[in-house]
Amino acid sequence: MEMPPIETEEEFAEFLDNYDTTDFWDEFEDVKDVKVKRPKKKMISIRMYPYLISEIKQIAKKREMPYQTLINQWLAEKVSQEHDRVA
Repeated sequence: MEMPPIETEEEFAEFLDNYDTTDFWDEFEDVKDVKVKRPKKKMISIRMYPYLISEIKQIAKKREMPYQTLINQWLAEKVSQEHDRVA
């Protein structure tokens, strides 16, 4: 079986949904020194109630992630929801 051409992320996602990648193992190429550029984050300061920080830290600990990451994730989700709602 020959691997289908993949040009976009959507085609790649479709490929992963519809094929077993081990069928194409011989066609894959090794990739060395991949560097992923992440968008830079900007540090901000916000005032929060101590009880709220404590609750967030407990939730983050249960999820085994830093509490700042959890806050960032929640904010990103909320912004996405609002964007979808307004659009």
